[in-house]
Amino acid sequence: MQHRKTGPYTPKTNGMVERSNGQAQREALGITLYSHSDLETVLRGFNAAYNSRRQRVLNGLSPEMVLSQRPEAEPALGDPTYKPPNRTIIKRALQVVADAKEVSHPDS
Repeated sequence: MQHRKTGPYTPKTNGMVERSNGQAQREALGITLYSHSDLETVLRGFNAAYNSRRQRVLNGLSPEMVLSQRPEAEPALGDPTYKPPNRTIIKRALQVVADAKEVSHPDS
């Protein structure tokens, strides 16, 4: 994950970030992992899966689709150095999760 600051008075953006963070916490961080590199792998896999998932708030588009359309609409926003994530990261993240023997449950 990358820390980015948003402009003041942008609750829509802040809400999207909070929803993403909450989902990461529920889905990816409830697993007892054995190393920091395993955690990084799981979070990278979660991020790749999240960004390719279609979302109702984006009118059925995934975040990847929205970002790929943005440079066409506004060329100044395009990042020529951007490279899409490697799809094998999701498989590696799922393997790390499968190898983790313990899954912690949320406090009730």
